[in-house]
Amino acid sequence: MKRKITEVSIFEFFLCMFVILIHVLSEGVSMFPRWSVLSIVFFTVTRLTTFAVPAFIFTSALKLFYKYSENKFTYFSFLLNRIRKIFIPYVLCVILYYIVFVYIFNYYDFNPVSLIEYILNGDLSAQFYFVVLIMQFYLLMPLWVIITKYNSKLFAVLIAVLAFAATVFFRTYEISADYTHKIFPSYLIFWVLGMYAGLYYNEFIAFLRKYKILLYVGWLILAVAHCVISYMEYAGLITASYSAAIVVLFCLFSTFGFYQYSYGLTMSLESRGKGFLISISAASYDIYLIHCLIITAALEIMNNMNITDTMTRFVVSTAVTYAISIILCVLIATVYRNLKSSMLRGSARRARKKAARKRYL
Repeated sequence: MKRKITEVSIFEFFLCMFVILIHVLSEGVSMFPRWSVLSIVFFTVTRLTTFAVPAFIFTSALKLFYKYSENKFTYFSFLLNRIRKIFIPYVLCVILYYIVFVYIFNYYDFNPVSLIEYILNGDLSAQFYFVVLIMQFYLLMPLWVIITKYNSKLFAVLIAVLAFAATVFFRTYEISADYTHKIFPSYLIFWVLGMYAGLYYNEFIAFLRKYKILLYVGWLILAVAHCVISYMEYAGLITASYSAAIVVLFCLFSTFGFYQYSYGLTMSLESRGKGFLISISAASYDIYLIHCLIITAALEIMNNMNITDTMTRFVVSTAVTYAISIILCVLIATVYRNLKSSMLRGSARRARKKAARKRYL
């Protein structure tokens, strides 16, 4: 029986916070004059946290293959489980967003065809593309299982190299600016490395601990290069054909480096308790889905109140979004978990009573 890897929960807690930060920073990035101090600060923080979605791809694969490395994999039941836990909540959230956008904010006129397109494309709100992306990986799960059946280090290295090349290629030579970030080859290296990290978890942790200093130094160098080159591209000074490779390497070093940090933090919290962080992590998917609606609502309210100062809007929307999304989603997740536990206990009691009656028949 494998241990529960709670460090993944701690890691995903931070990723969840980073995703919210990216979206509350977005108005400032677009509004502050280029080359102003605030423009550079907001842009830099955004770039430093953009590894969150690739890291979520990584942990999704890691958790699945950590689990299925010792359990039998059944594709149909797996897919039903992913649809129930991932896709159905996503569809419900798209419908909720669309109703709010149509009938409260008056962004669109209601059109059922448009609603279906939004569900399939994942472009009604900035964060929804992740679901369209991760479902592609889930649909291809038999392929990933077959690949991992080859127990060869050389084969694993070859697959990782090909995945890295495919990821950089699809990000460099965009098929479409609207769809590049929604197709699985653009994130393939993160999924492949997550697969092998889950299958060989102890070796993965040993690797992170052994090369911790190199990971942090590599991250620092790539972070500087990534932020400088990205801002120069944003300002229209250069067009760097190699920027996609730097972004992918930066995201990899960020994922590994921060996972190492999360692992160390988890070990230090073992004796002091880590329940709060894990509670937020348990609600991270709900927070991911709902937080942009809270940001939009906060900005709309400030529009109606004629609050136009960008910094004020940032502070207010940040405070409101973190507070409401975390409290609401953790509360809902806690209530659901308690109800589920209560139902399971009730079922167990009924089963024991039924078994007891049978003994006396």
